[in-house]
Amino acid sequence: MATTNGLYHSIIADPEKYPERINATLERIQEVAQLVLDENAPNLERILDRAGMPVGSLREPLDGEQAEMICRALIEKMDPPQTRRMTQLLENAEISAAEAIELHEEFKIPVSQLEKDIIPVRGDGAWIWNIDGEKYLDMDSNYGATNLGMSNNQIARALFNQASQLISIKEDRVSIPRARFLKNFKGMLPAQLNQFYWQNSGGEAVDKSLKIAKAYTSQTGVVAFKGGFHGRTHGAIAVTYNPKYRIPFGLDKNNDVYFADFNNAETVESFLAWGKAKIVIMELIQGEEAGIRPAESEFAHRVRQLCDHYGAVMICDEVQTGFGRVAEAQNQWFACQYYNIVPDIMVIGKSFGGGYPVTAVVTTKKISKAMRPGYDGSTFGGNPMAMVAATIATAQMQNFDLTKNVVARSAQIKKGLFELKEKYPIIGAIRIRGLYIGFDLPSADYIKPFQKTMAQNGVKTSLATAGTIRFLPPLIISERQIDFLLNALDKTLNTIPKLIDNQTVIEMTDSVISNRTKPHTVISNRAY
Repeated sequence: MATTNGLYHSIIADPEKYPERINATLERIQEVAQLVLDENAPNLERILDRAGMPVGSLREPLDGEQAEMICRALIEKMDPPQTRRMTQLLENAEISAAEAIELHEEFKIPVSQLEKDIIPVRGDGAWIWNIDGEKYLDMDSNYGATNLGMSNNQIARALFNQASQLISIKEDRVSIPRARFLKNFKGMLPAQLNQFYWQNSGGEAVDKSLKIAKAYTSQTGVVAFKGGFHGRTHGAIAVTYNPKYRIPFGLDKNNDVYFADFNNAETVESFLAWGKAKIVIMELIQGEEAGIRPAESEFAHRVRQLCDHYGAVMICDEVQTGFGRVAEAQNQWFACQYYNIVPDIMVIGKSFGGGYPVTAVVTTKKISKAMRPGYDGSTFGGNPMAMVAATIATAQMQNFDLTKNVVARSAQIKKGLFELKEKYPIIGAIRIRGLYIGFDLPSADYIKPFQKTMAQNGVKTSLATAGTIRFLPPLIISERQIDFLLNALDKTLNTIPKLIDNQTVIEMTDSVISNRTKPHTVISNRAY
């Protein structure tokens, strides 16, 4: 009776407990039944039709009477473990994979390539579960936003508490959750950087950092770097080097941005000495566009010296490198601490809220005074929900001693990758700072076959730059999980097709989602 009741409530949503859900569709139930029962899955539409209950669309949410009939039909076909598995799958998602994909294809503005190979519905630590119930070790952590893992009970409870009390307050009003954060947030940032302007995304924060720098310097000229990437908002794209991001919006004609060679201080000095630029924006470790390319220490220090000499503002974009991602020693929370330099302005974000959207521009008291009321504003910046998430996330980072784990796991994966490089010459250059990981394959043609094979071996990767694979795992990843990753890499590199004479790649299997019953059966029986 308990299993039947549980199955029923996975179909018919409890509006008090799960107000966000709709009732399950017949298509989703059929999809799940086929996963649980394989060829023995009953044709539920036919069952309802024989019972004289008309079914309109397979994608219409079911009602209680239909759900009771379906439960009775399914219970006759399933044993208790199968019933529990079906209940879990329906609790994870009440909409079918096919419908979810079609809705995205119909309504998504194509600003990015829609990833359809898996549909994540649940997470725990470094694992994510697909809509079909299979799990994968996640090497993306949502571009580094979920450093504390793919779910978080403390953040969930705190967000519930705050949403039950006060869900939103504009940035320019005094807020207790914001005061609470400021009272408790200590020791992660350089002491000089203590003025915050709260934002909601990394690109937005980059835009605001440029506005603050321009207000302070009274100049609009900016030195950025070839290979740099700063986000996809208008201002962030303007200082991103790759022309493909700038040309569609006419930003390739922007005369105020000058692109210097990364790790070449002479080109930086030539622009600053020219006198038309008083702002330098840089990633100390170039990520998305450069495939994990660290600044040389001498270069980073020279840029700091040049900014001081020419009265320029140095902005460090640490949206992706911050909060322990690139730690090489304990308590190195940001890349600038590794390089032992202090920027004038820092942009922080991604994992700031443990996966909840919150970013900030941080700067010195002196520079902050260049801004005046009305120069900018934000309805949602520093809202109560964001500040609660940031308070919990940053406290957990420190309480968990996250940078200690980063250092240990970085050494483990570095050792494993170089051992695999000896075994498989297909691996080219390896670049690692903390758990900011990049390694080269012979060409971009290898990327999709590599990613598909890794998924078949239980690891989800989707980040790549040309022929470079990028890993950004959650920073709580364990020693055992790194072993699992290295084992999957070994199997993948052993089976990945070699480039043939005409430089085309042997066709791989179809997408993982269409072959879930083949490779996933093996994956799901592994000891994780």
